[in-house]
Amino acid sequence: MPEKKPKYKVGDFVRCFYDFFEFYSYFYDDAEYPYLPFCGIIVDLAWDMNWFDMETVYKIYCMDGEYRFFLEDEIHFP
Repeated sequence: MPEKKPKYKVGDFVRCFYDFFEFYSYFYDDAEYPYLPFCGIIVDLAWDMNWFDMETVYKIYCMDGEYRFFLEDEIHFP
């Protein structure tokens, strides 16, 4: 477990945006994706070791019924 305490906790309702969503998607500029931003409840926490630090990864159960993973800087309170 990392020394840095997670900013959010299991059970928090949050709003999430992928940082590189447009880069990795094939949506047309004039078309809107119906689930942006993703909103849901944090159901689990995990940690990922990158080159310099440990990052918190959140598993979110989104309102469209899908589980998605977000980093801490991609999550905001509504």
